[in-house]
Amino acid sequence: MNNNKRPTIATVATHAGLSVATVDRVLNARAPVNAETAEQVFQAAEAVGYFAARLIGQRIRERRPTYRFGILLLGTAQAFYANLATAITDAAQRQAQANLSCHFEYVIDRTPSAIVAQIEQLAVQYDGLAVVSFSHPLINAALAQIREAGVPVIALLSDIHEQGLEAYVGQDNYRVGRTMGWLLAHTCSARKGSVGVLLGGHRFLGHQARVEGLRSYLQEHAPGLRMLDAMINLDNNHVTEEAALELLARHADLRGLCVVGGGGDGIISALAQLPKRPALCSILPESTDLSHQALEQGLITLVVDSQPQLIATALMDLLVELQTAPAFDPLRHRIHIPLRIVTSENAQRFTPSL
Repeated sequence: MNNNKRPTIATVATHAGLSVATVDRVLNARAPVNAETAEQVFQAAEAVGYFAARLIGQRIRERRPTYRFGILLLGTAQAFYANLATAITDAAQRQAQANLSCHFEYVIDRTPSAIVAQIEQLAVQYDGLAVVSFSHPLINAALAQIREAGVPVIALLSDIHEQGLEAYVGQDNYRVGRTMGWLLAHTCSARKGSVGVLLGGHRFLGHQARVEGLRSYLQEHAPGLRMLDAMINLDNNHVTEEAALELLARHADLRGLCVVGGGGDGIISALAQLPKRPALCSILPESTDLSHQALEQGLITLVVDSQPQLIATALMDLLVELQTAPAFDPLRHRIHIPLRIVTSENAQRFTPSL
């Protein structure tokens, strides 16, 4: 038997798990084939070393529609958003339905008028937008006009419309808060004491939902843990560090410390300064290299990982779908990504920056 026999269409078909006729249609463009099947044939052709694999890939790319997307992220929590941007770029390259490119902008000036200006500039340049922002009448009005003009906009990570009447990709933030409450109730060294919470701002609906979920769980299942008034940290590490040190100094009974938005590195910095580690359950929402190191060192207790790879894949799929979707569908166009709990025992088993 000649093991060096040149791969044929039949070889590609066997590897792809498709019929020879289907593979022939893709290779020779004899009839329309859906994008997933064409991509399946291309991957199989590459895997078996089929001589025309490169040409197949080129034909597939030429037949796909091409879209350019604008992504507006926050300029804080740089490590988290850098990981998310990398995941989105990778997901765009893997998308089988269309040829995609993504342009990233960052919110530095958080005044509503400045954010509106950024959103409007992106809307005239790109086929669809994904936006991380807080809720404000000016921002909501601008997004409504952009959608009416035919440019899809997805709220990313946090709802922007107060009633949730918009396309969304991220976690179910109320359930994230409830999960944080469960984790606090089951990991605190004492059943009584106070819990400090830091959020980016009250207008971030996702942050508010997490705070509400956390409060509701503690009230129902751990009434001995008293949640302090939430402190605003502007998603800033330095502000978070100062706030954490203040909470530790003012509340001798502090048993829990949660960040529900950005700025989690500030908790790590604050706890690293203490000569003795307090009996404290600290929960961060940002899965980064630094937070994983802090877990392994015992500086923090838990990380609620938002799974940026899954978010990125869902975001690209939905942006492509919305190019042709006739109307907003709350069942199809609001996507909740499951969270993942990271501890010192599993932090080293996957790379958060991927």
